[in-house]
Amino acid sequence: MAGLRAFIISRILLTIPMIFILLTVVFYVLRMMPGDPVIAMLGEKASPKLIEEMRAKLGLNRPLIYQYIDYVIGILKGDFGKSTWTQRPVLQEILDRFPATLELAIFATLISLGIGVLGGALAAYRENTVIDLLFRIIGIVSYSLFIPWFGMILQMVFSVKLGLLPLSSRIDPLLRPRRITGLYVIDSIITGDLKALESALAHLILPSVTLGIVLSGIYIRLTRNNMIEILRQDFIRAARARGVG
Repeated sequence: MAGLRAFIISRILLTIPMIFILLTVVFYVLRMMPGDPVIAMLGEKASPKLIEEMRAKLGLNRPLIYQYIDYVIGILKGDFGKSTWTQRPVLQEILDRFPATLELAIFATLISLGIGVLGGALAAYRENTVIDLLFRIIGIVSYSLFIPWFGMILQMVFSVKLGLLPLSSRIDPLLRPRRITGLYVIDSIITGDLKALESALAHLILPSVTLGIVLSGIYIRLTRNNMIEILRQDFIRAARARGVG
């Protein structure tokens, strides 16, 4: 368990600088992109005076460093600004789409844990055998996969070529259940809509399997290493000497 604890602590410590770097990169990439957000909001027919007033209102006429400080302070306060496309608060846009993200994360985590824990346990039990080597390779390869590329490969095979699974979206538009939690699988179960449940699960398979396989690599390694450490403990050796296991 020491290895797992150290891994979790290291990840937590790395989170803060990673978030800061991500915020900085996003800010400057958005400023470097072609186009004018004010014109996108007001339209190309807006008068120069109205455009300048909107720039002043949004703080876009201030030096870049002050814009960055306002940006970070706004993020910390939960103010992500407004979408130039819908004119709605960005936070509201995120919350509207959060159920889809949560649903995908839950199923992907279940798949990754299932593959990772079982694979890692089997590799540890068969340490230094062909099975161990196989799962170690699977762990390294899966964790190294580029998720968008791997997802497109699965789409090409199971959706385009074989036609077994939906290519995109979360559910058949005609089967969308009544919104209760925003999680289509849960909402379908609550409302007793089996057709919507079947459609929601079918649409979840490809993205969940894609993320689950990629994330399973780290669980295979963690489970294997921790189980090997436990299997080498004195109490395990004593139990084996007495014929247990």
